[in-house]
Amino acid sequence: MATDGADRLSELPDDLLRRILRFAPLREAASTTALSRRWRAPLWRSSGALNLETGNLKRYYDNPRFFTRRDDFVSAAVRALGAADVPVTRLTLRLESDLQERLGDFDSWYRDTSLDKVVSRFTDLVDVVLSHPAARRVEELRVVAEHRRDHYSRTHDQRGLYMLTLDSVQLETIHVLELTHCKGLLHQRQKADVLLLPRLSSLRLSSCVQQLSALQSVIDAAPALATLHLEFVLINASSSNEEPTTRRLRCPAATMLVLDSCSWEEETQCRHSSGYNYKKMVDVHAVEMDAPRLRRFRYKGPLLSFSFSQQPSELDQVDLDFSGKKNKDPEPEHDLAASFWPFTRSFTSTKEMRLRVNNLEDIALLSEARRAELLPAAFRRLERLEVQAGADLNKGKAAAMAILNLLRCCPVLSALRIILTAEHAEASSNKKGAPSCTRIAQKEIQIAALAQCHLFQCLQRSLRRVGLQFQLEKSNCLGVKLIKFFAENAMVLEEMYVDGGDEKLCEHMNPKTEKWNSKRRKSGATCFVVLPLKR
Repeated sequence: MATDGADRLSELPDDLLRRILRFAPLREAASTTALSRRWRAPLWRSSGALNLETGNLKRYYDNPRFFTRRDDFVSAAVRALGAADVPVTRLTLRLESDLQERLGDFDSWYRDTSLDKVVSRFTDLVDVVLSHPAARRVEELRVVAEHRRDHYSRTHDQRGLYMLTLDSVQLETIHVLELTHCKGLLHQRQKADVLLLPRLSSLRLSSCVQQLSALQSVIDAAPALATLHLEFVLINASSSNEEPTTRRLRCPAATMLVLDSCSWEEETQCRHSSGYNYKKMVDVHAVEMDAPRLRRFRYKGPLLSFSFSQQPSELDQVDLDFSGKKNKDPEPEHDLAASFWPFTRSFTSTKEMRLRVNNLEDIALLSEARRAELLPAAFRRLERLEVQAGADLNKGKAAAMAILNLLRCCPVLSALRIILTAEHAEASSNKKGAPSCTRIAQKEIQIAALAQCHLFQCLQRSLRRVGLQFQLEKSNCLGVKLIKFFAENAMVLEEMYVDGGDEKLCEHMNPKTEKWNSKRRKSGATCFVVLPLKR
């Protein structure tokens, strides 16, 4: 309502109001009929969407109130579906419990297979809703299981709170399937070879627990699955057959793949010191992907042995984030570069790449032998590159060399952005035995030497735009040295964007820019301008 008393909301067209109501919980959507005379015709019934919430179901078996609350939800859901004026195409179920027992366990113990008793206290909540005629044309299905926590509860992993299988989902109509805090996908008795998902184009699993074989069966049954998003998913790769050394996930139709903070594990046989055998779950460190049609890929997690059996030929964008908390490696000399560079070889066909690592020094290859061994041949299509990392000034040439390693592999790079953070550098500089100022001076010598080293193709022919973001602490810090390096060596440079934490840095750079441009004209290089970098 407007402050002048005019009912502006009611003046909106019905189509727009229906669109808004598609995202409102059922209780709020139904209550809109009391807003004004304009709303007495229940528009929510024709929105084509229902967002059902159980509320907090306290699952104490000796508390009859649980059954009453549960029956109330089932009855309300059935009434809402029956009142729909149009088929429901978007359905969201939010299931909430405040006990540690899994929501799905209770339903599986007391499942009533007779779907005509839709208000039975023992019938699975999801089955009841999806078996209703009004829900048989659902195109978007979202199921969210939540464990209610109060200030007395301990924080715990909520992955796999609800057991959901595809037995009762109207498979032939589903376009979008999103599950949060669920496990299952396939019932043990359900045969994967009869599963059909002809229209499924997007599958998103968040905080779930899934068997790799079941996940693969769902992907195989969905010939139109273009988007696969796995976030904080625990994937069990155990197999009844002899276990191979590499685990594989095939996504033949996927054009968008997200693996965000996922973990892989499998069961292995161990032998106790006393002589008996037992099984335990161990981490999987080698994963192989098969996604030949991939256009966009995003990965966040630890550096593991990751590869594509067939490298995607038309990648547009790759985001790689290895900046998470480091595992406590028992060997201090663990070589992160030996894992990082082989990982990137799978993406030499991409046009845009974003990299995020804890420290540039960790991925630097300082010797020619190491570069020959680990560097990719070339990112042959890479035009835009963004690098965000900590840079420890106390480690001399390593941070600068890591950037040079990247430039060496990018023959057609046209836009480069480097974001340097100092958080890791500060922690390192406070350690006992930190390098002296003499060691720091080696960085300056190295930068000067690098200016006369290999004339990379991108510096000579394609790099036209450079952005540098850093915290200006000293006049000779790494960020300033990089400004000078690109000014003197990027021969076709046109624009340099700088953010040194000081708004006047660009003004201070103007005299030097004029000097550099004067030299560049004599050498036949282009002139460039220094501009503020927008964050």
